[in-house]
Amino acid sequence: MLFLHICYVFSLFILGNSIQIPYIDNAILQSRSNSNDVFLSNKTCDQCLCISFLSYSILNCLPNNTCQLFSIFPLTYQIKIIPGARLYFPQRLFPNISQCCMPDINYLLNRLKMASQTTVSIPNPREIVIDNHGYLATVEMKSNHLDRFYPTNLTRISQTIIQISSARTIAYNNGAFFVASNNNSMTIVDSENLTTLNDVILTSIDGPRGIMFLNNGQTMVISSINNNYLVFFNRSTVVPIKYIFTFYQLINCSGPHGLWRVNDSFFYATSYKDNSIYSYSSFNSIWQEKYVFKVPSMNNNNTGTTHLTIDECQRFWISLETDTTLIYDQQGNLLGNLTIANSKIFDIKLIDNYIMYISDTLNNRTIRFDPNIQC
Repeated sequence: MLFLHICYVFSLFILGNSIQIPYIDNAILQSRSNSNDVFLSNKTCDQCLCISFLSYSILNCLPNNTCQLFSIFPLTYQIKIIPGARLYFPQRLFPNISQCCMPDINYLLNRLKMASQTTVSIPNPREIVIDNHGYLATVEMKSNHLDRFYPTNLTRISQTIIQISSARTIAYNNGAFFVASNNNSMTIVDSENLTTLNDVILTSIDGPRGIMFLNNGQTMVISSINNNYLVFFNRSTVVPIKYIFTFYQLINCSGPHGLWRVNDSFFYATSYKDNSIYSYSSFNSIWQEKYVFKVPSMNNNNTGTTHLTIDECQRFWISLETDTTLIYDQQGNLLGNLTIANSKIFDIKLIDNYIMYISDTLNNRTIRFDPNIQC
């Protein structure tokens, strides 16, 4: 699921000479629960503002002369960036913090166990990413294919050979796929025409495993599993896209693997070798490390903690390359688990309404689970 962590500065819109209406530029409020909303077409934003004073709490002005009005604040919502849009609060009241959609983890897990499943065969799949078209993408570890699929039925869209060997990790950012290999090289692939845009020299990296972007892609962070480094790169040019090494930081996280961005100054990393979760916060250009909690071993010396996913209820879904995913709260208390028999779960992707995708490296497949939940 996509979580937006941005501090907005409220501006004031002056209607006539007397009424000031707070608004947020380039944003709308998107309801994730049932709500009384009304859409108006072929209306200017000023016309919608006049209507909103009747009884509406929220007004979304969209760039195409369409407005959306809410009479009451939805219980669950997200603030979504849309260039040219504007979010108004006509009654000068603001919503409470959004409630999470599915707080009952046991109910959610039961829904996932009964969910409809769709499967596609992928040899040695790695992480699952979503591109600007909404397509799923992953990379094959041995055959070096970049695969893309429709998210609803997992029908293959393309299978492209990339000029890299022994691919280990894939990420997506700003119209490009980033694929790093076990021989410490990286290639950048255009998500539109699937051609190579550039290569990146992975200085100080020994075994790239996780790729993360900060500051709208200006900073790229890569976890290096064999020397316990977090390695930072700076985007030197946008066209053609190019990244150069800036610095590395030695960390206590043994065998850093998966990375999860919370915001531009805070993220998590998984330790593959000691099954632990660490957090990192920025302070005076140094990333301060904090041990968060340990995940119990699953009695298999050939596996480790590969990735974590944080859902909209702030629960940690942790993949361990076994058939069981463990779910924790932020304090490290075990909340539950989800077992997919005879599988080896490398990565999990959760999207809206708790539709879940997993990479199963044991059976060379990706599975889509639809629990039929409406948030």
